[in-house]
Amino acid sequence: MSLLAEVVQRPVDPGYAAAAERRRAAGDPRPGRPRALSAVAALVLGALLAVAGVRAAAGAPEADRGRVELLERVEAATARADALAARAAQLRGDNAALAERLGGDPAAAAGAVADALAVAAAAVPVSGPGLEVTLSDAAPDPVQVQGAGVSGRVVDRDLQTLVNGLWLAGAEAVAVDGVRLSSLSSIRAAGEAVLVDYRPLTPPYRVSAVGDPAALQTGLATSVAGRYLQVLQDNYGIGVDVRTASAEDPLVLPAAGRLQLRVARPLSGDGAAGAAGDGAAGSVPAAGAGAGALDGQEPDEQGGAP
Repeated sequence: MSLLAEVVQRPVDPGYAAAAERRRAAGDPRPGRPRALSAVAALVLGALLAVAGVRAAAGAPEADRGRVELLERVEAATARADALAARAAQLRGDNAALAERLGGDPAAAAGAVADALAVAAAAVPVSGPGLEVTLSDAAPDPVQVQGAGVSGRVVDRDLQTLVNGLWLAGAEAVAVDGVRLSSLSSIRAAGEAVLVDYRPLTPPYRVSAVGDPAALQTGLATSVAGRYLQVLQDNYGIGVDVRTASAEDPLVLPAAGRLQLRVARPLSGDGAAGAAGDGAAGSVPAAGAGAGALDGQEPDEQGGAP
C-alpha cells in the first residue's frame, strides 16, 4: 500500500524532476527540439507529395492519351466527310446546270425521269410540308421496369422503328439530324453513340419526313411504330415531340452524302420510254422499290429508304 500511495502522490521520479529543473535553469534548448523536428519533417513530407503529384500528372495513363487521340481522329474524319459532302452537292448542281444547257425533247424527258429517280435515291435535296418527330433521352435517374434498372436513353433500335414507320406512312424523304436516308443508309450503335451512315449523332434526335402531314401523322399514330413510341414515352420516360410543317414553313432535307452507282446504262433514243420499258437488268428501280438489297442489307432493319 505504501508503494501505491507513493506512485499516486509523486507520479514523476524525484530524480527526473530535479534533472528537468536543472535544464530549465541552465537554458538548455533541447525541450524545443521536438517542435523543430516536426516542422522539418512536415516540410520534407510536403515536398515528397508535390514531387509525386507532378510525376503522376506527367505519366498520364496510356488509355487516356489514346482516347484523346481517337477523339481527334473522329473529329478530323467528320470534318473531311462534311467537306466531301459539300463538294458532292456542288458537283450535282453543276451536272444539273449542264443538263439544262443540252436542251431538246429527249434530254427533257430523260431529265424528268432522272429528277423523279433522284428524289427516290436521295441524290438531290428536297423541301416541302411534312412531319418532324424529336426523340430525347429521359431524366438521368433509371426507371425501374419489372424489377430491372432500365436507362431511358434513345438507342438505334428506337430510331430504326420510327424511320420505318414514317416510310410506311407515306414519307417521300426522311432525314435524321440533317443526315438524309437512302436505300443504302444504316442506323447503328457504337457503344452508347448512335451512328447514322457512320456519322455519330447526339440527342435529341430530330427525324424529319417530307410528305402529306395529315397522312403521315395518322399513319404513324396507327402503326406499330406509333404504339412503340407510346411505350417509350409511358414506360421509359423518353420524350416524343411531334411537329407538323406546312408549305409556308417547309422542311428542308439535304441530299444523301453516301451514294454509290452500282448498275447503269445509257438511255435509248426514245428517252424515258426506253428506260422504263421492259425493266431489264441495269434499269433503276422506281420510287418505293426495295433497293436496299443492293448492299446485302434489308432496309427495314437498317432504317433506310424502302
